Amino acid sequence: MWRKLTRWIKQAFHFSNRESNGLLAMITLMLLCIIAPKVYKLYYTYTHKPLDHSAAIAFLEKKLTLLQANSGKVSLININTATPEALQEIEGITAQLAVRILRYRNKLGGFICFDQYKEVYGLSNHLQTRLIKRTTICTYYRPKKLSLNQASFKTLVAHPYISAAMAKAIIDYRKRAGKFITLHTIQRLPGYHANWGKKIMPYLTL
Repeated sequence: MWRKLTRWIKQAFHFSNRESNGLLAMITLMLLCIIAPKVYKLYYTYTHKPLDHSAAIAFLEKKLTLLQANSGKVSLININTATPEALQEIEGITAQLAVRILRYRNKLGGFICFDQYKEVYGLSNHLQTRLIKRTTICTYYRPKKLSLNQASFKTLVAHPYISAAMAKAIIDYRKRAGKFITLHTIQRLPGYHANWGKKIMPYLTL
């Protein structure tokens, strides 16, 4: 292409080869002087363009705020899966008390409400309040159940809510009627009262 341009200049202006080459070189140099600064300016602008970190900074600040907010919170202990060691992390709960709480939990078949903490022997009102604040009972927790039609007298009477008299009444009803058809049949048992029925019902099955 350089030779074609040289030949064209030579023919158009009747220049010698040296003059044609010199003119072409001058034109090329002029073009470079005009174009080069613009190319450099574009390159500099692109390579030195400040990056926008505002979104990343905002995200990190949000995470930091959440971490600071949660740093003062104490994780709750699931009372129905807790170990004695876990309960002893609560101020005032001794090793003996922790074992007693969990032993009562196992006899019940699991805690279904915080009011049941009042039933644990030796647990003061102050410790009950502290236990409520530091523990949780899962909304969908289902306690271990006793079968009205299959449980033995020994199994029935071992439950904290079933007295020996009530256990005998359940066994006698089975002998007399064959089996319980519905859970509400317990209302026919001697000694039944509504408050007791409300407490024991979540722990019963047919």
